[in-house]
Formats: sequence, structure tokens, C-alpha cells
Amino acid sequence: MLIFLKFKDRCDDLECQKLILEAMKYHLLPERRTLMQSPRTKPRKSTVGTLYAVGGMDNNKGATTIEKYDLRTNIWIQAGVMNGRRLQFGVAVIDDKLFVIGGRDGLKTLNTVECYNPKTKAWTVLPPMSTHRHGLGVTVLEGLYSVGGRDGSSCLSSMEYDPKTDTWTMVAPLSMPRDAVGVCLLGDKLYAVGGYDGQTYLNTMEAYDPQTNEWTLVLLNLFFFFFSQ
Repeated sequence: MLIFLKFKDRCDDLECQKLILEAMKYHLLPERRTLMQSPRTKPRKSTVGTLYAVGGMDNNKGATTIEKYDLRTNIWIQAGVMNGRRLQFGVAVIDDKLFVIGGRDGLKTLNTVECYNPKTKAWTVLPPMSTHRHGLGVTVLEGLYSVGGRDGSSCLSSMEYDPKTDTWTMVAPLSMPRDAVGVCLLGDKLYAVGGYDGQTYLNTMEAYDPQTNEWTLVLLNLFFFFFSQ
């Protein structure tokens, strides 16, 4: 809830006082907010998104459905169905469309890529990756990056990039194989955190610079010290 006072003499206005008191009660008495609902307490449309749950494991050893959670109604509903089962795949969003990348179908590791449009509820099959991957990390930095994972038998250090041109291109590999790797963006760099190299669970992290096409190891203790300040 936001209350703005445009003019100083508004403080003497009765309606203005009521709005101020309403805002004070709302913020100072959070346990009573459910009793103080009004048009002013509703989330703005521009700040309310939708949460999607895609595929994964269920009682049938693989879900194909996509569900979405609506913050306004506090309800999960089915939003779509994938073309097949997928486990341990990557998901990313570009231009309000959902990209589902790689994973396993329960029998084999996949290199397929599909795009789901929530508005039309239609799927589009996109060019496959050059490598079959499950347990990969996926993120968006001027295009899709698929990082590490496992090809079904070996852990991978390779990374592929699709700059929205329907073409996957190999770029600089990680310094070590990383299955089940966590990836994120910070500034203009891509970070790969942890994972499994086939023998050891990793506690290392490295950063990728797309301008130089190079990976650099990052000291975790210094990284977290910097951001705790």
C-alpha cells in the first residue's frame, strides 16, 4: 500500500487522515491484514507474475503436465502438457516463453529443446543441442546457455550457447565436469556453482565472461565475504 501527500495542507484533510491511519494499521498490524483488504492492498498488475511447475517425477515415474500458481487466487491449475516425460532438465524464460531443455525421459538422456507459449498453450520444437544432457544448468544471458550435466555415462564440462538464432554453438568449457550444477547470473557474468564431477561433490565455483569466452575460478570465501558487507 502506498500513500502519497501531494500538498502540505492535505494533512488537515479528513479523507487524507483516514488513508494515513489505514496505511499505518496495515503496516503495524500484519496479523490483521486479512481483515483490512481493499483496492489499495491488492498487488499491482506489473508486480504480480506467475509461478510454473514443469514436469519432474510423480507416482508414474515422470510427469508431463505444466501447472501454474496464481498469486491472486492462491490456486494451482494445469496450464499445459509436455510432448513427453522429462526429468532433470533445464528451464528458462525468454520473451514470456518457457524453454525446456534436455533432461531424461526415464530411459535415455535427451538433447531436445521445446518452447511453450503460455498465451497460446502451444509447443514449438526447436533445434536440439549438440550434446545429450541431463542434470544441466540453464540460464539466459543474451541467449540460452546450457552448462555441464551428464550425457548418460559421463559428467560434462562443456557448455553450449544459442543466441536466439536456432543454432547451438560450443563455447569455452568449464574447468572441470559438473553434473547437477547450479548456475546464475551476476552482472554480466555467468556463475557455475558446485555439482558432481563423477567422483566428488564439488564446493568450487567459477565465472564465465562471454566477452572473453573464458572461465575463471572464484574463491567462495572471498565471494561471500564481499557480499556480506
